[in-house]
Amino acid sequence: MALTSRHLLWLVLFCLLLSISANVYQYRSMAVDESHRIVEKDEKKVLSRTTVSDSPISSGEQEQEHDSTISKSAERFITFAFTWEDGTYPTRKRQAAQYMSESLKQTFFASSGSDSKFSASVSDIEVFPRHDDPEHCIVRFQRTLTIDSNGYEETSEELVELTFTHQDKRYVVDQMKSLQTSGGV
Repeated sequence: MALTSRHLLWLVLFCLLLSISANVYQYRSMAVDESHRIVEKDEKKVLSRTTVSDSPISSGEQEQEHDSTISKSAERFITFAFTWEDGTYPTRKRQAAQYMSESLKQTFFASSGSDSKFSASVSDIEVFPRHDDPEHCIVRFQRTLTIDSNGYEETSEELVELTFTHQDKRYVVDQMKSLQTSGGV
């Protein structure tokens, strides 16, 4: 059988058809694989976003973080509210909104100035968050009051209950209640 130009043409067409079909098959399989890879990548991205943003934090960890925030806010409030020094009244009155509500600020800083006859300091602050009501805590601390004219010093142990409110992305004291009983037996 002799190869004629007609047979040669059929052979070239067959090879061309075979080549085209192989290319089409490869293109389709790559397209399916690519779409599968894109879906996998998207799923990985979604999963990674989900795991990063919605990472499961146990309620115990959230509670500890909240208690820590409340404890720090309570300590700052007690230190700010019960520490007085000569000449600091106007500055402290301006800064009070960082630590307490407006109504409590009006109670603590009712006058326009201070007569600076005494100073006070606090120490041994202990904060006890209430787990049944996370916006409350009990604080025990020692307050030392000093009369500047004669140097007389008096130390007392204080126990207060603080109620917090969330304001401007931080906790401020909204109410304060003394838990000390006055008088004898």
